[in-house]
Amino acid sequence: MQTAMSRAWVAAVLGMGFMQTAAGAADCSATASTFEAERASYHRQFVPVAEGVRLEVLDWGGTGRPLVLLAGLGNSAHVFDSIAPELARHFHVYGITRRGFGASSVPKNGYGADRLADDVMAVVKALHIDRPILAGHSIAGEELSAIGTHYQGKIAGLIYLDAAHEYAIYDPARGAYHPDLSHLSAQISRMHDDPTDKSQMTKLLNEVSMLQRSLGSELAGVAADHASTTGAAPSEPTPKELASFPAFRCFISAQLGGVIPEDEIRQTFATSATGGVGEQKAPAFVYNAVLEGEERFHAPDVPILDIVPVPRTSDLPVGSDEAKRQAADAMHTRMQEQEIATLQHQQPSAKIVRIPHGHHYVFLSNPAEVVSAMIQFGEQLP
Repeated sequence: MQTAMSRAWVAAVLGMGFMQTAAGAADCSATASTFEAERASYHRQFVPVAEGVRLEVLDWGGTGRPLVLLAGLGNSAHVFDSIAPELARHFHVYGITRRGFGASSVPKNGYGADRLADDVMAVVKALHIDRPILAGHSIAGEELSAIGTHYQGKIAGLIYLDAAHEYAIYDPARGAYHPDLSHLSAQISRMHDDPTDKSQMTKLLNEVSMLQRSLGSELAGVAADHASTTGAAPSEPTPKELASFPAFRCFISAQLGGVIPEDEIRQTFATSATGGVGEQKAPAFVYNAVLEGEERFHAPDVPILDIVPVPRTSDLPVGSDEAKRQAADAMHTRMQEQEIATLQHQQPSAKIVRIPHGHHYVFLSNPAEVVSAMIQFGEQLP
C-alpha cells in the first residue's frame, strides 16, 4: 500500500477530495505571487535524451559537489524551487523533469524504470556532470535504484526522499503489487511458447504466489485507508481558490504539509482563459505507464541516505472514526519500518534519517532537517 500512499500529489491533481488542514497555510499567501522570484532562481535548458525526446533541466548554480534532484510522480523539477537555493549553498544543484511531465517531451512510450534511469544519465553525460549525488522523491526511488544498479561507477551516492518503497527496494518476502503484476504478465506470455514446460510452470506458480501475497497486502491497505476516511467531509477547491495560482497554491499546500512553489503549480496545470487554474497538463496515460513500468530492485551497492517521515502525517482526509484512523496510521508505520529493515538488510551501510510526523513531501514539511541531512551525507562521501 505504500505505493498508493505515495501518490498524494497525483490525488490532488486528479481532483480527489481532501480535508483541508492548517498545515502549510501559515506561510502561504493567497494573493501574493511567488512565480517570478522562483523562476529567477535557476537557469533552464532542454537536453535531448532520445530521438524526439527532450527533458527540461534546471540549474540553480552552486560550486560544490553536483547534486541532481528528481521529482515524484506528477511533479516537475520545479517542485524543488524552494529547497534548491538552500542546497546550492553546499552543492551545484540541478533538477530534471522526467519525460511526460511539465515542459519535457511527452512521447507515447519509454516510461519503464530502466528507460527513465537512462534518461537521467543521458542528461548527466550531456552536461558533463561528474559523479553526482542523486536525490529522488517518491516514485523517483525507482530511478535511483535503477541508476545505482546499472551506473554504479558514475554516481557518488543516492538520497531517497521518502522514496525507498517497494518499487525502489524490493523485498521478495513481502512482494510488491505493481512489480509483481508486471512479472506475472511477462511469465504468462512466456508460457504461451510451451505450456507444458515444467520449469516455466514452476516460475509461473512462484509469480502467482508472490502476487497473491502482495495483492493481499495492497487490499488490506486500501481497506484500512477507506475505513479511516469514512465520514470525512469532502474538500474541493472553491471557485475563489481556482481563480488564481497563488490561491490554489495555498489550497494544495495545506494538503502537503509545506508550501509548494507556485512555479510547480503552473507546470502542472494550464492557465484558464481568465488567468486562473485550468486543466491538468500531463495526460493520464503517462501516469499509468510509469506505474506499469515499476520493477524489482535490490538495494544498490553505493552510499545511500534514506530520509523517512515516520510516523508519517497522513495526507488523507480525517474520517469520523478516530480509532480506525489510528489503526490505519499504525499499519502504515509498520510498513515503513519493514521497508527500512529491508533496506538495512540489503545494504547495511545505508544511513537512515527518521523525521517523526513529517509529510510525504518531507522536503516541504521539514526542509531544514532534510537540507541538514543531505549536507552531512555529502560531506561524508569520498
